[in-house]
Amino acid sequence: MPPVIANISCAGSEPFPALLHRGRATALTHWKDTSLANVGSMTTLLEQWATHARPLRWLGSSTEAHETIASHGVNIEDVTVHAPVQRGQVYCTIGNYRAQVLQAALDTDDGPGGARAESRKTATLAAIGKRRETGSPYVCMKGSACIAGPYDRLHVDDDLTTLDWEVEVGVIIGRTAWKVDRATALDHVAGYCVVNDITLRSKVFRADPQILGTDWLQSKARPGWLPTGPWLVPVWDVPDPAALHLQLKLNGAVMQDGFANDMIFDIAEQIAYISQHTRLEPGDLLCTGSPAGFGSHHGRYLQAGDIMEASIDGLGMQRVVCVP
Repeated sequence: MPPVIANISCAGSEPFPALLHRGRATALTHWKDTSLANVGSMTTLLEQWATHARPLRWLGSSTEAHETIASHGVNIEDVTVHAPVQRGQVYCTIGNYRAQVLQAALDTDDGPGGARAESRKTATLAAIGKRRETGSPYVCMKGSACIAGPYDRLHVDDDLTTLDWEVEVGVIIGRTAWKVDRATALDHVAGYCVVNDITLRSKVFRADPQILGTDWLQSKARPGWLPTGPWLVPVWDVPDPAALHLQLKLNGAVMQDGFANDMIFDIAEQIAYISQHTRLEPGDLLCTGSPAGFGSHHGRYLQAGDIMEASIDGLGMQRVVCVP
């Protein structure tokens, strides 16, 4: 596996970006003869991604660089791993996996085994097809205060009885995107990561007043409700993001399992859509939707003592322990 970019700290230091390969990490500033010599933070790296991409790509394929990491690097187990983004806007695409939308529809009314299930399935598949042809992504925002590390603890207060998981492909922006089209959208991506969009289901819809609809502040915005990472995998090492395999386990049991090719709107379409309405900047994070298998389907929500393992093949796995 090629090296990935980790945001780490050690001995009380501020977080800094490092190249991670085979369990050992070396600060990017180690390579003094490149533009990376002064890259002391992930924010700096991403703000100047166009400048740093070339040396990063060279280091990723360089046997000499790999040997340097092996001989001078620190064991990743001996450092603290932080989220691979530090600040920026966070965008979340809602209802973007066909299987999840269908599952949610089948779970309503008389349930997936009920007499009306087949008609709901037919209607839902037709609605998905129509939306694919004539609709657009549905995107909300989630504050950057939600971003947490991939191994941080998640506090589940006693009153949070419907706290749910959503493993997603995270897209980290590396170049300003304003009114871009689908054909060039991925040119603005620095890399990909694992995210888990923690959601309080009971607060998604407002009861007062109902006409205002969804409440993303109460349902998604608390600090720590977006475990992110463990790594940033550069865009050139993910040739086909649609082929990514996502999975979430709760206490060892598989709850979500799907592929990114089940997205209704692919990643390029999402970037292009958002860029028509606002300017995406380096360091911004896009959460691209989640496969079927939410806690609301399983009838099981997060509790203190639970362990979530959210993973995407090639992007790593995060492990979050729920605590009171």
